[in-house]
Amino acid sequence: MKNTKKTEASLTQNILTKREKEFPVAQKLQKTTLRFRRLNSDEVYRFCDFQSTAPEKKAKSEPNYDIISQVRAVRAINLGLGIQKPGYNIYVAGVQGTGKTSVIRSFLKKTAAHCPTPGDWIYVYNFKNPESPHAMELKTGIAKRFKKQMDELVEQLTVELVDAFQSEEYETNVNSTVNVSNEKKAKLFSELEKTAKIKNFGVKSTRMGIVTVPIIDGKPLSEKDYSELSDEQKEKIEGERNLLEPEVLDFARKVRSIENDTKNKLEELQSELGDYVVSQALIPFLKEYEAQKNVLEYLEDVKKHLLENLNEFLPDEEEGEGEGEEISTPSSYHLKKGDPHLPYRINVFVDNTEVEGAPIIIENNPTFYNLFGKIEKNIEYGVYTTDFKMIKAGSLARANGGYLVLNALDILRAPQVWDTLKRVVKNQKLFIEDLGEQYSILATSGLRPEPIPLNVKIILIGSDWIYRMLYQHDEDFNKIFKIKADFDAQMDRSNKTMEDYVEFISTRTKVENLLPFDDTGIAAIIEFGSRIVDDQDKLTTRFSLIKDITIEADFMAKERKTKKVSRSDVEKAIEERYMRSAAIEDHIIEMLKRKDIIISTSSRRVGEINGLAVYSLGDLSFGVPTRITCRTYKGKPGILNIEREASLSGKLHNKGVSILTSWLNATFAKKSPANISATICFEQNYNGVDGDSATLAELCLVLSTIANIPIDQGIGVTGSVNQFGEIQPIGGVNEKIEGFFKTCNLQGLNGRQGCIIPVQNVKHLMLNRDVRQAIEKNEFHIWPVSRAEEAFELLTGFHAGTWDDKKSCFEKGSAFEKIYKTLHSKTDHSEKKAKNSHKKVTKPKTTRKPSSPVRKKSTKK
Repeated sequence: MKNTKKTEASLTQNILTKREKEFPVAQKLQKTTLRFRRLNSDEVYRFCDFQSTAPEKKAKSEPNYDIISQVRAVRAINLGLGIQKPGYNIYVAGVQGTGKTSVIRSFLKKTAAHCPTPGDWIYVYNFKNPESPHAMELKTGIAKRFKKQMDELVEQLTVELVDAFQSEEYETNVNSTVNVSNEKKAKLFSELEKTAKIKNFGVKSTRMGIVTVPIIDGKPLSEKDYSELSDEQKEKIEGERNLLEPEVLDFARKVRSIENDTKNKLEELQSELGDYVVSQALIPFLKEYEAQKNVLEYLEDVKKHLLENLNEFLPDEEEGEGEGEEISTPSSYHLKKGDPHLPYRINVFVDNTEVEGAPIIIENNPTFYNLFGKIEKNIEYGVYTTDFKMIKAGSLARANGGYLVLNALDILRAPQVWDTLKRVVKNQKLFIEDLGEQYSILATSGLRPEPIPLNVKIILIGSDWIYRMLYQHDEDFNKIFKIKADFDAQMDRSNKTMEDYVEFISTRTKVENLLPFDDTGIAAIIEFGSRIVDDQDKLTTRFSLIKDITIEADFMAKERKTKKVSRSDVEKAIEERYMRSAAIEDHIIEMLKRKDIIISTSSRRVGEINGLAVYSLGDLSFGVPTRITCRTYKGKPGILNIEREASLSGKLHNKGVSILTSWLNATFAKKSPANISATICFEQNYNGVDGDSATLAELCLVLSTIANIPIDQGIGVTGSVNQFGEIQPIGGVNEKIEGFFKTCNLQGLNGRQGCIIPVQNVKHLMLNRDVRQAIEKNEFHIWPVSRAEEAFELLTGFHAGTWDDKKSCFEKGSAFEKIYKTLHSKTDHSEKKAKNSHKKVTKPKTTRKPSSPVRKKSTKK
């Protein structure tokens, strides 16, 4: 190992010597003597040498759906499902593709199987308040049967009541009652006729009532005869008529009394017969549902309403009169089409007949109506009509007594859903509302169904940033979602987790009907799992990506007409997956090739350096070198960030520039302020810059510009720097190195090119095959550094130098000495002038001070 390190260090020295010969620098400065570490091909990629135990047996075994390496999330889910108290709903957070939904579904199936199945729910007609349909809970599987029984009851009563009221016995009783009434009325009429005849009047019964007709000479007078009578005769007749009027009024009163008695007797007959028929029909119901008090109460209301509305079951007497006539009016249409027996119908709101254990509802489209239910409407002749049978259940109602899984982003996008969901969960009651009425300008009347008691465990699946947003800005969120199950996007790369990968690949092979994977194919997928998380010691838990690669690699193997999937198939699938989204990267490479983007990788220049940036496009991230330039001048001290002046710089980049300024002042302004006047610019940048990974490149650039020492353009630089000059790790290191390598390869590899990265990022390297081969051939190099001085010496080839506290200066002949002198040349000259002027001014002050009468007077005053 030591020999390898010596070889790598000597190789770097040879590179610097060759560079100095090709691009000499005419400055008498000390050459660097540092032994730079250069990474070999084994250090930039961790191959999988794991051997699975009995892979052939696993290929024949049953699919394994165990949860892989999510201990924290699993414990949180167990806790949330185990606590049956209000507010202990679960928010499942994590990166997409980590198997959150699959894990939740697996847990819920196991938990729900041991839970009791909730009852059914129905809506029935509210006889006391028809606008508020009554909600009833029935035992599991009863709702549909009860609905069928009630429909059969209506049909049964329709037949039996008609038969009963058309029976001979009932008609005999009715006719008897009517005949008695008619006889009484006939007797009274006969008595009235006799009384009228005595007074020379006849009596006629008309629709307008009883009419008295005068009789003269045994003949009734007509209107014509009456008009020909003299006034005396008329006056005499009217006088006698007035004497007869009380008798007529008494007759009318007695007739009405007889008719009322007859009506009451007929109604009594009807009620007795109806009560008997209905009671007989309800006997089976009373026996079957004697244990359910709410059903018995409902049946009692049904019976009462039936007896009050028996005519709805009897044929209309006028029905036959209009046969053959067309129905043309809206009112007649509604009477004909409407269900006269609607109050006795049943609306099955929730049916859990087919549910085993607690219900599990995964709502993929949580709109307001899909989630909370709705009241449907029909349009007839331009009028909206509805009834309690048109109340439809949503996901919350169907999940009542069980579990409801929702996507956080979906419910936040849907109007009114989030606020309504919070209100429902807090109140533990489900209200069926019409969303249109909330936005209506005019108040409208409609159904207001009774709320249903709600007992449901809600599992909300979303990202971590949505959780933080809701937790910080919604005061109700932490009260109703007290459990957070956080799914990690990565796990340790150990024998156990690699064995889990083998299990997962074996399961996907069986489920997706794929070709079997050999050892090299499995190893390639494990290495791809490390590349996704950019860590040699970690593996991704985004198994959706791993599943996709297994499917695509299977396609590549089938194209080759092989029986097993090998490493080459996996690598080709990964490469084609990358190329499908690399159109923008190809355009940038084309611009580099045509020199539309100015980048040099084979020269030494002052005031220029190649920084490394990453473009993230969602489905693809790739690295591109960025030309950073610096100019120094005489002016106001400080470093001007041109990106910031143009509003193209992010907060983190501004912070990096501030740290850079702090380090320069702390290093070169120990005794007096440094004259640092410089501008930094990211050339050909039109989209903005953020992040602090360019701080190391900017620092080396400023130092080389002040010292007028050229920088090797064949070395790309990335790294963050703190105020003490220590290099800090950065993200996207693989994409940055590969992007710079493509640029160098495009312009021609010369054996001196490479990248400077933070030493902490070595364990994050999982470079592609092209870069590894170039490193192995010594055509491309990776140098990890831990301090800014190391990077500066590697880029320039000159010794940076250290500060001597005793002598208050840097080492003679070092680059930092030259920088220090450059920064303080003007300051030192100004200080000398200030000292001389100070001496000249102090002499006259000492002579004048004793004899100053003006000052004495002023002190007295």
